[in-house]
Amino acid sequence: MDMDSQPCDMFVDISDDDCTTPDSKLGEALEVLEAGKVLMAVAQRHSLQSDVRAYCQQMQLELVDQGGDEQQVYFMIRK
Repeated sequence: MDMDSQPCDMFVDISDDDCTTPDSKLGEALEVLEAGKVLMAVAQRHSLQSDVRAYCQQMQLELVDQGGDEQQVYFMIRK
């Protein structure tokens, strides 16, 4: 699925981030995101796929979708 066609309410680039820390860009974006809204997070490190999945489970967030290509990966997260 094409990342550009994904509907979202907020966007954050977490390429240079450690999403498992509370003060991460992902955590900060989710803090201000309203309940029921969808955040799109993108990263250039494919290694974040398992980290973001675990973070969503830990924080009781819905990982709606994830995907990407050779250059980047995206995550659609519903609060």
